[in-house]
Amino acid sequence: MKITCFGSGVFGIAIATILAKNKNNQITIWTPDPSFLEKAQNEEKLLFNGKLLDKPKNILVTDSIEKALQNTKAIFILVASPYLKNLILEIKKYYQSSLPIYIGSKGLLDTKPYFCSKYIKNTLKTNKIAFFAGPNLAADLLLGAEVFITVATKDKNTFNLFVSLVPKKIHLERMKEERVLELTSVLKNIYAIGAGMAYAKSPFSSTIFSYLTECYKEYLQILYTVLDYPTDNIYAGTLGDFFLTGSTMSSRNFSYGKLLIESKKEANSFLKQNTVEGYISLKNIQFILRKKENFPFLYEIYKSII
Repeated sequence: MKITCFGSGVFGIAIATILAKNKNNQITIWTPDPSFLEKAQNEEKLLFNGKLLDKPKNILVTDSIEKALQNTKAIFILVASPYLKNLILEIKKYYQSSLPIYIGSKGLLDTKPYFCSKYIKNTLKTNKIAFFAGPNLAADLLLGAEVFITVATKDKNTFNLFVSLVPKKIHLERMKEERVLELTSVLKNIYAIGAGMAYAKSPFSSTIFSYLTECYKEYLQILYTVLDYPTDNIYAGTLGDFFLTGSTMSSRNFSYGKLLIESKKEANSFLKQNTVEGYISLKNIQFILRKKENFPFLYEIYKSII
C-alpha cells in the first residue's frame, strides 16, 4: 500500500519509519527541505536531528505534492502547525475524498476554526479524519519502543486502517473527539514550557511533578470549560503525553522554558533553530484565556512569553 507522509521533521521521520516496517507498505515522504531531499536521493540517508540514518528501501522522498499523492491510499500530516493551512490548500488540488487523513501536527491555527481537524474537514470536504497523539518520543519510536497511541476519529474504518498499517508493538486506542485530543496536545506543550521554567528555578524532580500535578488539574478544567469534556476519561494521548512532555528534559518545549529563565538570548537562539510547538500555540490561545482568572498557570506562562 502506498502511504504519503507530509513532513520531514523528527516526528515525521519516526512515523514514516514505523510505517515502513511493514514491507508491503511503500512510503513517500514529502519535504520542502532541499538539504533533506538531497541526502535522501543522492546518499540514501534520512537527516534526523542533525544525524544521518540509513533510509529504508521502501521509503521514497520527493518535493512534489502531486507525485507524493499519486496512487496513495492514506495521508499522514506531520508538518509544523504554521505550515498546515498552506499545505492543505496545495493538497486540495489533488485530493480524493475517499483518502483517510491522519493528523500528527500539534498546534492551533491562527484563525477560526482554530483546530486542524476542523480546518481539514472543511477545506477538503471529508470526514475521513483522525488526529493521533501519545507519550512517544521520536527517538524512542525509531529505536522500536513498544508504545500506546491514541487515535481520535469518528470514523471506525479510518481507525481500523491505521491499526493495519503499523507493527503490533504499536498499540492503538480509539477515542471519538478529535478536538479534545488536539487541545490536550496543545496544552501539554505549553505546560511543558512552564515545567522547564519551574525546573530552572528549582532543579528537582519533586518540583517538576508537583508543578505538573497542579497544571494537570487546570488542564482538565480547560477541557471541561472549552469543550464540555468529562474529566474522568483518560488516554495515553492525554494523561500519558502530558506527563512525558512536561518532565522530559530532551523535550524542546521543556528545554525552551528552562532557557527562558537561564538566558533569554539563548532561548531566542533556540527558537530560531527548533520548532517549539508550545511557543507557537501560545499565540493562538486567546479564546481560552478570555477568563484568565480561571486558568492562572496557563495565563502566567502566556504573560511571561507573549
